[in-house]
Amino acid sequence: MSNVQSAAKPTLAYASLALGVLGLIAGFLVPLLAWVLGAAGLVTGFLAFRQPDMAKLGRIGMIVGFVAILVGVYHFTSLIA
Repeated sequence: MSNVQSAAKPTLAYASLALGVLGLIAGFLVPLLAWVLGAAGLVTGFLAFRQPDMAKLGRIGMIVGFVAILVGVYHFTSLIA
């Protein structure tokens, strides 16, 4: 395994966390952006989860991405109602 491949592994996990947190913040402002960022957090979290050494961070990223989607849905329905 080269250094480039080993360096990319933690990047996916941290990107997943960052996208999820940005999705949570955006959930209170723009629900559509929360859905997009939450879905991106889910996908990158799943990709990081497949790597054995980054499984825990990947799982946390998937959870935060899912919560961002839920916050976006809640805020969207509260704006409509």
